[in-house]
Amino acid sequence: MSHPAVKLIILPGSTDTLGGTLVTLSLLIKGFKQLGVQNCLSVLCRADSLMESYLRDLGHGDCLHVFPAENEVEFMRRAFQWVGTQPKHYPLMIDNCVARHLLPVLITSAPSLRLSGRPVYFFLHDLALSHNPVGYLLRKLAFFLLSPVTLCNSYFTASHVQKFVGKLAAILYQPVDFERFHTQVFYPVPTNLEPILQTGARVLITLSRINQPGIVNDKNLRSLIPVLTHLKALGHNYHSVILGEDSSPGNYNTQALLDSAEDAGVADRLTVLPPVIDVETYFHYATALVTLAPREPFGRTVVEAIACGVPVVGSNSGGVAEILNHFAPEWTVNPADFKSVAETIVHVVNDPQTPARLAAGQQWVTKECDVLDYVYKMTDITHLPISLPPHQEPILGEVAG
Repeated sequence: MSHPAVKLIILPGSTDTLGGTLVTLSLLIKGFKQLGVQNCLSVLCRADSLMESYLRDLGHGDCLHVFPAENEVEFMRRAFQWVGTQPKHYPLMIDNCVARHLLPVLITSAPSLRLSGRPVYFFLHDLALSHNPVGYLLRKLAFFLLSPVTLCNSYFTASHVQKFVGKLAAILYQPVDFERFHTQVFYPVPTNLEPILQTGARVLITLSRINQPGIVNDKNLRSLIPVLTHLKALGHNYHSVILGEDSSPGNYNTQALLDSAEDAGVADRLTVLPPVIDVETYFHYATALVTLAPREPFGRTVVEAIACGVPVVGSNSGGVAEILNHFAPEWTVNPADFKSVAETIVHVVNDPQTPARLAAGQQWVTKECDVLDYVYKMTDITHLPISLPPHQEPILGEVAG
């Protein structure tokens, strides 16, 4: 298959965070490779970053263009300079570059980008909110100067970013790797889950960064403590396992959670573990995924859990509710109503209708979160002149009863 001399250049906004944005990028690369058009993709990356390590471990080093840089600001400057040397018909996808410290680089790089006539796209994976008016004005100025074609990952995200980006070109739900996340597989028990499972407890999984309460995208992990308290009072043996990175000094945020659990008398029912790559092995032993973040932009862990046949109890707002409302609105909860959250967990786990709702959820995830479909949409939006074979949607394994 021959391909014209054109590449989609992707400039990421964060190179040291393992989150949904990086996972989505890795799946985009995987999709390009599955279609045999990886030569039409160039992903810019900071040398010795978490992103470089993660993508190389997945075998995607051949799609990277790596720049040495002391920090992300320097990386962005060098990346924009390099982009300026590339053929003007190569489209540029700026991937979630909305952190306040990066905005000056966006603003100063925008005039030359506009004058070059290069097609510029901007993908927003979060709400890009700022409690500081200056941050909002800088974002508005950056988008005014860039005038990019803008995409985002959910209608919830779109409702927040439209005030400074203007018209959105598309909403693209994020892809799921169905080779990893499905029901027809057996995994040995992860070592750090063995002591919990031996107690006979049912495991509630939460995948989240351990962040500080009260920030814009608060993961609301502190709400798990009173939920566990209510579950204990109801006589149920549930154990909450949080898998996530804690970047606070001395793991302060994690210790604060553990101290709260101790004060509430449920320290023996809460475990905080470091993030893992093979999260599907944990889903295999989870009774449910619990995610109570009120402003989650999309909810990648929700669609991955559903693909694995794991029910989800999630916030009745944000991207989590946007997903669940398609097939299981009864699984959404007010994260501030701890007793109701606890009762919903018990109900969802024991409800004879849960397998049917999971089956409907898997059908929705299969349709909306397919990797190759994501690539087809991306190449269409960015007008990459490449010939792609006809696409058929995958079929997930049946939901385990």
